[in-house]
This record gives sequence, structure tokens and C-alpha cells, in this order.
Amino acid sequence: IGSSIALCAGASAQSLACPDTIESDLTSGGQPQSFKFRYVSFFDGDPAEMADLAPDEGPNPKVLEQRWQFTRAPDRPIYMVCRYHGTEQTYKTQVPGDVKQCKLSGLIDDKGEIVGSPALECE
Repeated sequence: IGSSIALCAGASAQSLACPDTIESDLTSGGQPQSFKFRYVSFFDGDPAEMADLAPDEGPNPKVLEQRWQFTRAPDRPIYMVCRYHGTEQTYKTQVPGDVKQCKLSGLIDDKGEIVGSPALECE
């Protein structure tokens, strides 16, 4: 079962968001599954180049608090890749030029796993 990537263009800072859930691969019973948002990654250029932008982390290990501040190179877009619990399937979109930073916040359990779906805010 391969992963697929959805593309979306023409977003602004207000509309830049990961879908809350993603419909994914069929189960062995032939039924589609729905997966909840888990976390996000940002890339300088095409994600295939693996130029992952590291976030600034918050001080509390029990709280997910990551912030990315974007410095753009000419003619080099920044991409956001949304990741989901229980699937390799992702959602990819280009970050609009007017977006200067994004913050991901949520909770982390005792095993270091993200609990539920964190909140993503971009401006």
C-alpha cells in the first residue's frame, strides 16, 4: 500500500492548516479509514530534498510547543507536510509567501508521543 500526497495551492496565512483527518488506505476489509492529525513538518524546497526545517522547542517536555520562523531564499518555496496517527499518508501544501511563522502546540504523554491532534497556528 503506497502513500499518497495531496497538493493545495493559493492559501493564505489564515487558511494555512492541516486537515483534521485524512481518509486513507483501505483496510483488509475494504473499508476506508480516517486518521487524525498528529504533527507537521516544514521543508525548504521540495520535501523530496529532505531539507527539513527544525523548530524551536518549548521548555516543558510534557507540552508540545514548536515554532518555525521562515526565512525565505529567492525562488525557493517552503512546503508544509501534515502527518497523521496510524498512517504513512501525508498532506502537502506550499506555504504562502506572506506566512512568517507557524506554531504547533499540544500535549505529549509519558512515552513522548503526541496526544490527540495538536493546534497549528500560522501568521
